[in-house]
Amino acid sequence: MKKLATGLVLILSSAILYGSTLITAAIYSTVLSKEGFGWDPRYGVFGTAFRRIGTVPLVFSILLAVVGIGFTGFSFYQKKKS
Repeated sequence: MKKLATGLVLILSSAILYGSTLITAAIYSTVLSKEGFGWDPRYGVFGTAFRRIGTVPLVFSILLAVVGIGFTGFSFYQKKKS
């Protein structure tokens, strides 16, 4: 039961971190578009803002999701076994 709760908390934390990263990039992209300079035309305004925010929160969010899914799956596997 503890692994299930831990897995669900990790998945929730991952979703919150990912959503916060997207919201932050969206807010920053409005700043970039108003200034009219400082963004890379290859990625667009939002892509440039997302790259400047950093990929570390994105990678950390994916890592939390994978570990959370692992804990949740392991918890269900243990329940089936016993």
